[in-house]
Amino acid sequence: MKRRCLLIGSVAAGAAVSIRRPAMAQARIAYGTTNPQSSVYTYAVAAAKAINTVSGSDVSVTVLATGGAIDNLVRLSRGQIQLGLGNMAAVYQAYRGLEQFEGRAMPKLRGLWLYQTSIEPYIVRADSNIQTLEQLNGRPWTAGQRGSATEALVMRTLDVLDIKPNYYRASLADAVEAIKNGRSLGYAKAMAGRSLDAATMELALTTPIRVLSFTPAQIERIRAALPYLSFITVRDGAIPGINGFTTWAASSGHYTYSDSMNDAQVAAILRGIVDGRSHQEEVWPVMRGTDIIQDTIEGMNIPLHAGAVRFFRSRGYTVPDALVPPEAR
Repeated sequence: MKRRCLLIGSVAAGAAVSIRRPAMAQARIAYGTTNPQSSVYTYAVAAAKAINTVSGSDVSVTVLATGGAIDNLVRLSRGQIQLGLGNMAAVYQAYRGLEQFEGRAMPKLRGLWLYQTSIEPYIVRADSNIQTLEQLNGRPWTAGQRGSATEALVMRTLDVLDIKPNYYRASLADAVEAIKNGRSLGYAKAMAGRSLDAATMELALTTPIRVLSFTPAQIERIRAALPYLSFITVRDGAIPGINGFTTWAASSGHYTYSDSMNDAQVAAILRGIVDGRSHQEEVWPVMRGTDIIQDTIEGMNIPLHAGAVRFFRSRGYTVPDALVPPEAR
């Protein structure tokens, strides 16, 4: 009888373990990022490292290479990822059902944290003789990585200005190669803060480039049509070897669905990001000296996840009513 009891106890213990395993699996977070050749991917890997180092007992984040924000939004809606990275203008459009998301609003989208405001320069080969945006008309040019939020927004801005390049749609690697061999005369790309990223600076070493600038009249037209875009002027020489220019900038950040993660999982992720910032700063210097929580509160354009609201408040921050989702009221 004693032996039988032991066996029953062992089976019960095994059953308890099997019952607990699904709960552990729910803490495994699939993190949709971008193309591995993008410098942003480097940040994503560092962010995952920060989360797993600080909050590894609560969540385990796995980085997935994807096509960027639009791809991540699709994957999030299908439950293939729980955490996405991308351009917040595209996220705003998806949340509101605007532009390419007309009739397909994603009201369950919730914000988590922002990690930068980045310029989106429109670059051309210096020997192309293209000096203005209008001169892109009919010329082979890449609007951004195929399928990315950058590509969609760049095309939209040029549509507003009635400028129609002969778009060369490609992956980042193919776009760079096309610029080098002249099949494409340039590209637009999300950068790291107010600097050009490593891929673009490496391109400039072998293929001199120029950055096109938006005029005040063009900016006025775009602001009227796309109110979620802001513009930044980079002075001449601020980026070594590159001319001064004015272009639009976008906040980049992270998002989820209201029901993709629970409050405790979100809090664990944000604890890793805020308390593990050194891991991120090593590869993403533009984060140094920033206040991640305050920058997120000031720049987020969709409601926060309820877990983010509670986490930010626990750290002593005031969350504006506009960022508090219905489920956290």
